Amino acid sequence: MATATPLTVNVSNLDLTAGPTKERANSYDNAWEADWVDHARTILATAGKTAGFVLEIGDSITHSLAYAGWPRSGAGKTAEDSQIISWARGTSWGTGNVDVSNKNGWYLAGADTTSRRGMTASGGLTTTEFVLGCCNDGPTMPIATDQATARQYVASAIYTGNLQIETVLTAFSDAKFAVLMLGTNDPGNPNNVDDLIALVDTLEAAHIVPILSTIPPRNDAFSDEFNVEFNASVRALAQSRALPLIDYHREIVLRRPGTTWIGTLISTDGVHPTASGAGFTISSDPYAAGGDPATHTTGAALENVGYLLRSWLSVQKLKEVKRYVIDGTNPPN
Repeated sequence: MATATPLTVNVSNLDLTAGPTKERANSYDNAWEADWVDHARTILATAGKTAGFVLEIGDSITHSLAYAGWPRSGAGKTAEDSQIISWARGTSWGTGNVDVSNKNGWYLAGADTTSRRGMTASGGLTTTEFVLGCCNDGPTMPIATDQATARQYVASAIYTGNLQIETVLTAFSDAKFAVLMLGTNDPGNPNNVDDLIALVDTLEAAHIVPILSTIPPRNDAFSDEFNVEFNASVRALAQSRALPLIDYHREIVLRRPGTTWIGTLISTDGVHPTASGAGFTISSDPYAAGGDPATHTTGAALENVGYLLRSWLSVQKLKEVKRYVIDGTNPPN
């Protein structure tokens, strides 16, 4: 299995003193933007894909319905926000918890298919467990190469907490993109970067463009340094493999410097984002209380609700991905 090449991510064109805008949120991969656009176009040069089908892949931070709250029914969306959410089917919700025909990635991740997981995300899931399909509660999920069988597996409650990457991608092979955020549940695991590379390889082999996301800071029994080091590898992997990047971690610490993210954007358990705070919720207007929708500058809600911040960041990155990769607009030099 390949290993990650150590890289120093080029941040020379980042303005980390800029305000909390859409431009800053989408700037973390600017140094290799033209490369990831070209690479994504190449990956998608195939038939059988569904427009706007974006998978959401991860652990409990992705499985949580709080992550789907703002796209599904939140307030304050600009016309631009609403357009991209509609393209990604973010307001469409499946029938029950096992609707494998639904094309809304937030639904496929957030629906309670079992007590532990949805169909593309599972609480407690590690990078290694997603590669192997085992060891996260219940029987091992087999590898399925037939779509009907794969859909039976991901919709079955037998596999309590387990998901297997190849089976998941076979079940939803017509997806074009996948927002991938894993690593929170295996701090310090020496194999987590190699396993993340294996997940990227599998996504690209299925002609699905990975959109990598860093994981949030932590304040539990494990040192936050594990997350800091892992995120450095995620950024380096995005650059070395020419992939778009959502830097959730950096956006959190810019909004809440030092450790002020504890109890504001990250809950008191020290791991999960918050779903409410300071009078705001996952459905609040992200541009109110100090923001400006005209410039997509966020206000106080995105300083106090961690899941709302993640939802908003994902929507902003999807705007850029659609404009450059799908619509064919070339990025600026």
